[in-house]
Amino acid sequence: MRFCLLIIFALLCAMPAMALVVDKDTIWTGEQFFTEDVRVMPEVTLTVVPGSTIHFTAGKLEISGRLVAQGAEFSGESWEGLRLKGTDATTRISDCVIKGAETGIFVQGGAPLLEGLTLSDNKVGIELRGKAAGKIANCRFVDNRKVGLFVKDDSTTAVVACRFENNSLYGAYLYHALPRTFQGNFFTGNAIGLMIAYHGSDPVVSDNRFEKNEVAIQVDRAARPLIHGNLLRGNQTGLYIYRRSDPVISANRIEANGVGLLVAYSSYPKIEGNDFLANEMALKLEFQSSAWESQRGADARAGETSAKSAFAGQGMRSVTEDDRRAKSMDGTVAAKGNWWGDEGTAELKKIGTLGNPSFIHDGRDQATFVDAGEEFPLDKVAHIPWSESPLTEMKR
Repeated sequence: MRFCLLIIFALLCAMPAMALVVDKDTIWTGEQFFTEDVRVMPEVTLTVVPGSTIHFTAGKLEISGRLVAQGAEFSGESWEGLRLKGTDATTRISDCVIKGAETGIFVQGGAPLLEGLTLSDNKVGIELRGKAAGKIANCRFVDNRKVGLFVKDDSTTAVVACRFENNSLYGAYLYHALPRTFQGNFFTGNAIGLMIAYHGSDPVVSDNRFEKNEVAIQVDRAARPLIHGNLLRGNQTGLYIYRRSDPVISANRIEANGVGLLVAYSSYPKIEGNDFLANEMALKLEFQSSAWESQRGADARAGETSAKSAFAGQGMRSVTEDDRRAKSMDGTVAAKGNWWGDEGTAELKKIGTLGNPSFIHDGRDQATFVDAGEEFPLDKVAHIPWSESPLTEMKR
């Protein structure tokens, strides 16, 4: 008999926990504890009043109706976080703390308003999918184990005045996404402050500040954003343009970085109207060759088009070589009309138009590089004409 009871008990323990269903308008206040999923049904409003503490030891809070929460804390151990399924602007989460989750807030479509949040100690702070819209403003993403903000699937959510601090891999990652506004944000202490990847990720990234990141902004895999009017200061690398990416980089202040701008592997950005000053190396080319691109670029990318690559995957449009092809590829990287700081300008005047600036590393300094046993010429930077005075008015 005792053996049978033990078997029954074990079977009961193995059964999945049933979700708690909220099917009428409900208010949560004070401390609330949950050990299973909580599901708010369509047309139902869950209101969490200021000062409330919501704690999960498992499961998630899934909203198919509306969530109105202000000044509350959502936390737990081994919990999945908040999941917003197609919620509209009547779902508003403001001045709340979300921590300790697999994904703090997962947004699947819809257009919720997320304002003044602190997302910390999650694997992912916020993930946006399914063409999510809405707005994320004045939020703080700190100490998340993978990424603070992950924007995917053609999502257009505006991201304004947020702070990304000490996230282990990425502060924010835009993957096949086009935020309608990405402005006024601050990035510090991240491995990569902002990653913009995949053909079709062409947002305007403007008036943001990046300080003391390993890489401030990385543009990868055929993305073509406009990076305009940002301050990149004190990073190991300010801008890293990589793997057939052709952004427009204009009116930025690129100051006191290890490398101000690194261009690699068949990328041809347009670099104009920026201020480069006090960088250890202002502009560097690495494995960057139009000859390599012509001979090996397409074959190299063909080896990456698996389900795990940024050029493919479930739900993603295919990317052709026509999509990736550079508009102009003549062995030069365009960097005309920039200001290179007082010292750089003095050097340019001294060496003249035929000289080799010490603050640019290109084919004048390293004629070739070797790939698979074959030498390829390193491209050169077209930096003439240059500006003789500063072009930005950013605060130091």
